[in-house]
Amino acid sequence: MRQLLILCLLSLGLLSPLQANELRVALGTHDTLPKEQAQPGKATPQGGGLIRFNEDVAEEVCRRLHAHCKYSFIPFQDMLPGVEAGQIELGFGNFLRTPERDKRVAFSDSLWRSTSRLIGRPSSIQAYEEKAGAEPDVLTVRNVRIAVIAETQQHAYMKKVAEARGLTVVATKTMQEAQDLLRADKVDFTLMVVLSAYAMLGREPVGHFEFVGAPTAEHGLGGKVHIALPKRQDALRQSVNEALAEMRADGSYHRIMRRHFTFSLE
Repeated sequence: MRQLLILCLLSLGLLSPLQANELRVALGTHDTLPKEQAQPGKATPQGGGLIRFNEDVAEEVCRRLHAHCKYSFIPFQDMLPGVEAGQIELGFGNFLRTPERDKRVAFSDSLWRSTSRLIGRPSSIQAYEEKAGAEPDVLTVRNVRIAVIAETQQHAYMKKVAEARGLTVVATKTMQEAQDLLRADKVDFTLMVVLSAYAMLGREPVGHFEFVGAPTAEHGLGGKVHIALPKRQDALRQSVNEALAEMRADGSYHRIMRRHFTFSLE
């Protein structure tokens, strides 16, 4: 049925041969990958679980679309500009929908739900508790230095509340940079998407960094995650959504999830 739809759209000029036969798929990363690791199928030390989950979902979507997909890893900050410019057809950047992003790109149906949470060194957590008399929490923390990845929802939220709460917000290009600042005591905490943060914690000795405070989806810090697609490609978006629905219905989506995580993302 989908192949017939594609042929019809091609004949009407509503779908380009590129869309029908070849899709450029970008897998977003918050870290700069070494050249030898910046290819699909290579083990990545930075956030590998989530990146590989996205890669497996993308491959299954491409298989069901009968498309030849070309994959690349790109920094999170470059994802939306690439989709907006038509250089990327499918952007797996773990995107939340916002009114600003809706003006730039289209989005698929949701993949999973995200939350955000603070991470700190035990010494920073203890010092804050002794001074403030309460556990640090993303919605109430005051008078500390917090690292966030630039141009993310975490960055937007912290900039919004920084002055009122006496926060020093340090924007980084990569997760690794935020991790290094935390390790060097140049920031007190970092605020990250929980799923991405698991990879960071897994690279550290036990007890070196800890989650602190409750995970939250308030104030745009979590919610449903989507694939980004170019605007005015409704047929492609419909086909992707159909593929995702089929994957959920036949269990393949959840099999992919269990391959990478021991917990549900939904």
